[in-house]
Amino acid sequence: SAPGLRTPRGTSGLNENYARELLELHTLGVDAGYTQHDIVEVARAFTGWTIRQPRAGGDAYFAPRRHDPGVKQVLGQRITEGGRGDGERVLDILARHPATERHLARKLAVRFVSDAPPDALVARVAARFTETGGDLRATVEALVRSPEFLAPEHRRTKVKTPIEFVASTLRVLDADVRQAGMLGQELRTLGMPPYFAAPPTGYSDRADAWTNAGALVQRMNLAVAITHGRLRGVAPPRLPNVPTEAPDARARAIAEALLLRAPSAATLATVARAKTDADMAALVLGSPEFQRR
Repeated sequence: SAPGLRTPRGTSGLNENYARELLELHTLGVDAGYTQHDIVEVARAFTGWTIRQPRAGGDAYFAPRRHDPGVKQVLGQRITEGGRGDGERVLDILARHPATERHLARKLAVRFVSDAPPDALVARVAARFTETGGDLRATVEALVRSPEFLAPEHRRTKVKTPIEFVASTLRVLDADVRQAGMLGQELRTLGMPPYFAAPPTGYSDRADAWTNAGALVQRMNLAVAITHGRLRGVAPPRLPNVPTEAPDARARAIAEALLLRAPSAATLATVARAKTDADMAALVLGSPEFQRR
């Protein structure tokens, strides 16, 4: 919320933090050209918007006595609605701004297509957002129906986040999770404990946040612990049943069962050198192919 704050002298001040986050992160984007004056005016518009007993998870409500009743001007538009209407008018202005369309379209494209999505895709998704008055269902539909979404050059270019890696590992192994406490600790080690993202942007969708050497080693260590039944709270998994003793054939069968596709020659050669099925499975789960979704 952005209510007035008490300064050391007891006078009411402004909390610009949420106003800045609203403009930079959730609507226009950092390069949209808004000014410090716009930030201050947005903060003024949201004075009085607060939460009842926030530490207890209370409801949001509007406190009229804490609201700045003066006229505001945001992005060149005068706001005279008064009361709660000031903040609602700001949201309307931001939701209809072309920069918001582009910002949200690019975030969706980065999440679902590529870390560097084509400009044409972003423009098409942004246009759909505008045409439908901000209908997010229609906007996402435009993305998934686009030719870029299933284009070969974008297939499996996205790297799994730690939670996606953990979930997909458990899923392909059909693992029986009896207690999730250790998995939560492993996610913390991997840098993605649930609900603990420090920045207001949340966890990154981009590969460069998750693909340093140390992080990949930690993923391999977790894969070894799970495939060998050493992770407390997770029952030893049922590894793929392979009716052959030939190392190359076993490696290929295990890799195809866990990857759901043929492995690369380099991955197959690495997996085939393992001595046990559990080691083979761990190497598949740590392979470059398995890191991509």
